[in-house]
Amino acid sequence: MPMKRNIANYTVLIDKERRTGTNAACYTAYVPILGIATEADTVEQAQTEIKKLIQFHLDSLIEGGEEIPLEAMETIVTRSQVKLPAKLKLAFQ
Repeated sequence: MPMKRNIANYTVLIDKERRTGTNAACYTAYVPILGIATEADTVEQAQTEIKKLIQFHLDSLIEGGEEIPLEAMETIVTRSQVKLPAKLKLAFQ
């Protein structure tokens, strides 16, 4: 009989940022519910690295006998638009 596999989906936020110290462009991937993040030179590398980090983190939790955090099925990711004063210094990321 085949072994049943459980699958979990996690929301990953990827932002383009600047590396501290070098000011070089990079992409930071963050998993809010797990509180883990990694960075890479490209979006594709960030996706690969965060998947590895998620698996490592979950394996560590399992090994330690901890519960595995799961997101609610109703998770909504959105952006909010707000008005800013006209004379304002902006810092684009």
